[in-house]
Amino acid sequence: MNPGQQPVAVISGGSSGIGLACARQLQQRGYRVVLLARDEGRLRAARQNLADASSPAAEIHALDVTDAAACEAAIAAVLARHGRIDWLVTSAGIVEPGLFTDLDLAAHRVQIETNYFGTLHLLRAVVPAMRAAGAGRLTLVASAAAFTGVVGYSAYGPSKFAVRALAETLFSELAPFGIAVSVACPPDTDTPQLAYESTRRPEATRLIAQSGGMLSAEAVAASMIRQAEAGRFLLVPSRLMALFGLFHSLSAPFFLRRQRRLLRRLQAQVRLRSKRR
Repeated sequence: MNPGQQPVAVISGGSSGIGLACARQLQQRGYRVVLLARDEGRLRAARQNLADASSPAAEIHALDVTDAAACEAAIAAVLARHGRIDWLVTSAGIVEPGLFTDLDLAAHRVQIETNYFGTLHLLRAVVPAMRAAGAGRLTLVASAAAFTGVVGYSAYGPSKFAVRALAETLFSELAPFGIAVSVACPPDTDTPQLAYESTRRPEATRLIAQSGGMLSAEAVAASMIRQAEAGRFLLVPSRLMALFGLFHSLSAPFFLRRQRRLLRRLQAQVRLRSKRR
C-alpha cells in the first residue's frame, strides 16, 4: 500500500446512528469513508448528509451483512478501487427485545446472524488485506448488554457477548500483524434502532434502561474514535461505563439480584391487578 494515499475507512451500519456518526468523525480526520448498509435509499441520504466540499464523497455499498458472499464482494470492490482498508467499524446490528418465553426461535437466530455473524463476515473479508499490509484498525461495536445478562435481552445479549469475546480473541491474535482491535460497548444511544426497540421493550427492560440514561450517536462516536486512536481496547463513553467494563464480573451478581427484585415487584403488581378485576 502506498503510505501517501488517503486512508480508507469502511463502516457497516453506516446509513444511520452510531455508524453514520463514526463515518463523520473519520471523514473529519481525513479518511475516505465507505458506507455499508441494507437500504440503498438510506445510504444515499447518508452520503448526502456527509457531503463536504473539502472531502471526497462517501462511497456506498448496499448489502446484508448476514450474506458472507456479499460482504466478500463489497470488500473486494473497495480493495480493487483503493488498494487499502485502514479502518473497519462494524456497527451494523439489530435488537428485538422480549422475555425469553415470548421470543420465538427466529428472533434469536436473526440477532445472532446479524450482530455476530454479520461482524464475523466483514472481519474475515478485511483481515487478510490488513495482515498483508502489516497495519490496520478494527473497531467492533458490541453493547453495554455485552457485560452481563439483562432482562428482555435473552437473544440480543448473547449476540453482543459473542462480539466482545471475538474482539478479545482477535486483540491478541492480530497484534503481531500490526492490527489494532477494539470493542465499543455503548449504553442506550439516540438512534433509529433505539426508537424502534423502545416501543417493544418489556416493562422490566424499560425500567432497567431508565437508570442508564441515553447518549447522542455523535457523542458515542466521538468517544469511540478518540479512544481507539489512543490505543484503548475497551471503548466506553463514560467513567461509570469504564468501571463497569473493568469490574463487571464483580458487579454483575448485584445487578442480577436487582433485576430479580424488579421482576418480583412487577409480577406482584400484575397479580394484584388481576385480583381486583
